Amino acid sequence: YQRRVHGTHPMQPPSSSASGPDLSQKDSFFDGGTFDALNTRFSQDFNFEEFTQDSDYIEFNFNSQSNDAVNRPSSAATWNEPSQASVVSEDPLAARGRGAAETESTAELNFEETLDESDVYSADLPEHACKYCGIHNPACVVRCNFPSCRKWFCNGRGNTSASHIINHLVRAKHKDVSLHANSPLGETILECYSCGCRNVFLLGFIPAKNESVVVLLCREPCLSVSNLKDGMNWDLTQWQPLIDDKCFLPWLVKVPSDQEQLRSRQITSQQINKLEELWKANPEASLEDLEKPGVDDEPTPVLARYEDAYQYQNIFGPLVKLEADYDKKMKESQTHDSINVRWDMGLNKKRIAYFVFPKSDNELRLVPGDELRLRHPGDSTHQPWQCVGHVIKLINEEVAIELRSNHGVPLDLTCGFAVDFIWKSTSFDRMQAAMKTFAVDDRSVSGYIYHRLLGLHVVPQ
Repeated sequence: YQRRVHGTHPMQPPSSSASGPDLSQKDSFFDGGTFDALNTRFSQDFNFEEFTQDSDYIEFNFNSQSNDAVNRPSSAATWNEPSQASVVSEDPLAARGRGAAETESTAELNFEETLDESDVYSADLPEHACKYCGIHNPACVVRCNFPSCRKWFCNGRGNTSASHIINHLVRAKHKDVSLHANSPLGETILECYSCGCRNVFLLGFIPAKNESVVVLLCREPCLSVSNLKDGMNWDLTQWQPLIDDKCFLPWLVKVPSDQEQLRSRQITSQQINKLEELWKANPEASLEDLEKPGVDDEPTPVLARYEDAYQYQNIFGPLVKLEADYDKKMKESQTHDSINVRWDMGLNKKRIAYFVFPKSDNELRLVPGDELRLRHPGDSTHQPWQCVGHVIKLINEEVAIELRSNHGVPLDLTCGFAVDFIWKSTSFDRMQAAMKTFAVDDRSVSGYIYHRLLGLHVVPQ
């Protein structure tokens, strides 16, 4: 028995040594006595836990008590080609036990697909969700009432210095807002109680004496009107603005909790700026549109010093083009309707139209020489009419334009006109032509000016 076991382990490939038993004789090696002896030896060396069908899991505890270690084969070739005598078939009961254990452990694993941030924020959000971060608590959101906007924003700061609604109002130059219908104050348009002004940057509140209400008043002119001081039971000295520290007062619009802001989309000031610029061309654009190719391309930044005039022109040329496109878009988007006109005749026998041009909060300003298009849609007795003229006079808000042609001017009409800006590229064309000449002609400017424009140090002579 000892000679058979130590000669060749039943789980070890056969050795070519002549000292071991001849395992090729299957019938002589695995006789009845030998098999019983091996079975007894293995039962002593290893402790097999009893397997039951109702067990929650199966644990195999292999505790070898013998000094006879199971040696690994010395060469891959010997192990890959075992003889038939060295192959021991697995016990069917053990195989079923191992399969049941693997099935049970696999069932306990919880395989859940992890959604990335884009999938979470691309889910369906309510209409009143903040367009920046996605917070949709009705008590924390405000709607911008500008006709072409109508977007919702929250009163939380996120990663910015001001709340999202204030960020939008300042960058888009909007000023009219309303609260959500399910907010504590209901669907309310913020406006002055006296004059109806809806500019939230001018509005404030005054607590009424002996009443549990507050009154919204604008800073100019209602706060300084004397009849309000005398006729109303209000203490105007307690007037406070609705916007404090770049956000609405919390009793008016609640600030989202820290947990809500942590779960919301994290947006930066740079992304807000780019999204606001994108909304001017596409009001339905979203934050995901900023990731499209070409949307987030930045021009080459300017340098402190330039190698030559060609580099100077290659950097400033695209910047002038971007400024021209922006100026054209802003001017062509400014259209004023419901204009009342009075007619006059100039000394040169050309018609002059006088009208009040309302001031806007944007950076566009009229100057003499600007071209405007005056048009009328027509009615049952008049054909549609339009004509281009240039500004010749500015008196406060009244503008006088001289028409190019007197043909078909509807002198009997004084109301229902519309005014459009006409963009002219003259100044930008001159800039591009000057930079091209500066790049190709070395004598276009003096040597001193040439080097100073390139940022190079020049010793005055």
